[in-house]
Amino acid sequence: MTRAIKITFIMAATLGLGFGGYLGRRSAIQIGDSLKSIQYIAPTKTVSDFARTQFMRADTDHARQAVMLQIQLLEQLERVDKSFHADDLAFAYIRLAMIEEAAGQPAAEQRALAQARVRHRQMHSRNDELTDEELRNAVKRSDGVKDNL
Repeated sequence: MTRAIKITFIMAATLGLGFGGYLGRRSAIQIGDSLKSIQYIAPTKTVSDFARTQFMRADTDHARQAVMLQIQLLEQLERVDKSFHADDLAFAYIRLAMIEEAAGQPAAEQRALAQARVRHRQMHSRNDELTDEELRNAVKRSDGVKDNL
């Protein structure tokens, strides 16, 4: 082998290792980020399903406890990991408002609806404000779809 071929081979190997290391590191970071978001799927889905079931079938006290558990878990996860955004929080607050309405607690109902609007606005970033009935109907439609699955 000539000296030029050896230098070309060494340069190509060095560049290949450098670019490969850089691209491999970027891929590893992306995979790590996606795995980090996956870690929240099981606990959030479990507590959401439990709260939804209690909302549909339990008395107001048990339904309130289940929905409050869901809200507390999701808010705690958001506080701990700033990259986590709980999309279910708007529905949880709407369910809480519906429970408070059934329990005859209008002040608590309005507080929950206010929280639901804040969460809904964060998710959808629309300027149009939804009415209380539109928020409730969104939960009913979502529950109807999940019941048919």
